[in-house]
Amino acid sequence: MPLRNTLALLATLLVVIAARFYYVETYAIPLPFWDQWDAEGDYLLRPWIEGRLEWHNLWQNHNEHRIFPTRLLSLLIFSITGVWDNLVEARVNIFIAACIPLIILVFLSKQKALFGFRWLILVVIVAQFSLLFAFENLFVGFQSQFYFLIIFTLLALILSALYPDNWLAMCGVLACSWLCVFTMASGILTPLAALGVFVLQAIRRGKIGWQHGVVAVLLLATAWEGYEIMPKIEANHVFRARNLGEIFTALRYFLAWPVSKSWPAATALWIPAIAMVPWLLRKKQLSRADLVMAGCVMWSLAQAFALSYGRGQEIGSVSSRYSELFTLGLVGNAWFAARFMEISGKWQFAWLGAVFFVVFVMGHITRRNSDLRAVEQVYGQSLKQERNVKRYLQTNDPSALVQPQFEIPYPDSVRLRTLLDDPTIRSILPGYLTGK
Repeated sequence: MPLRNTLALLATLLVVIAARFYYVETYAIPLPFWDQWDAEGDYLLRPWIEGRLEWHNLWQNHNEHRIFPTRLLSLLIFSITGVWDNLVEARVNIFIAACIPLIILVFLSKQKALFGFRWLILVVIVAQFSLLFAFENLFVGFQSQFYFLIIFTLLALILSALYPDNWLAMCGVLACSWLCVFTMASGILTPLAALGVFVLQAIRRGKIGWQHGVVAVLLLATAWEGYEIMPKIEANHVFRARNLGEIFTALRYFLAWPVSKSWPAATALWIPAIAMVPWLLRKKQLSRADLVMAGCVMWSLAQAFALSYGRGQEIGSVSSRYSELFTLGLVGNAWFAARFMEISGKWQFAWLGAVFFVVFVMGHITRRNSDLRAVEQVYGQSLKQERNVKRYLQTNDPSALVQPQFEIPYPDSVRLRTLLDDPTIRSILPGYLTGK
């Protein structure tokens, strides 16, 4: 790897890791939050300690997801530390999240694809991994499934682009696809994005072999089987879009992010790939790096459509935890915006590619204060949760848990009290909470 690329990679990782460490150390707390109490504390760590955990428990559903890698990570961290501490998990997640820009930049450097205007993708990478917008995933260690999903997706897309005829690589694509299925419900979109890369590869090369037909069938079967085994949660139906109008409205929010509900912004942010991929195909200039970036865009677009249906009823904003699902797509569009600036040659046309970066940067600038206010509000609630749980653990006074919503770290005070009274769970909580 050239020295310039190595320095750029190290600088990017330093900024990402330093920023995330600052946020975690400033705003995250050791106390587990919400779903952690059941899915991690009661259904994973307690059976593990008591010798009752079975292999199939690692694959059990959690809402619509299965979070297999997250469960493995939780067990690993607990086995090393002996404490159930959300802050420790959040710190570990910093390095897991940093693997995503690491993979992207190492891949592009190995392809000798980083030069000229293409370096502009660092603007998007640094912003997407060092700003506060995804604070729900940043401060709750249990949210590592989002990072695992993106990592496995990236690996599947890279293998599809680099080794389209290699059976071992095809097996790797299928393995990554299954890992995505067992990470989050929307992991079923990864085999479809990988298939999209194989299709673009076939068009690019003007040929297709029988082995590609086999892998296409297997990828479709993986997506279908993933959908079939996906837990169907009746309570979540209330969030589904009821008609095309609600899907269309939700898309305006998701595709315009980080700008708020703007079709012009959505167009500026997503048109680079939609326009450039067909153009590069026609000119026979679609490289392997382009293929991976196109796969990233297809994957995030599919995520946006899936969210618009599954969470599109009367949507008013993009949830913090979902925002990172658009990161790969935004990086891919930044790449194709830079490719347009590179190919157009003349500044009277090249400025059109720069529109993407202007909209992206202004979107993050305008949302910065609202993101910070949301973080400070959540942090204030976290301190109240910590205080109330600590009071209960040290006094056994039930009134300590009879509080308004979000002033205790679980939606049901009776259930929370039962969990806190369990000797196994109480024994693994951070000592400052129990007075040890």
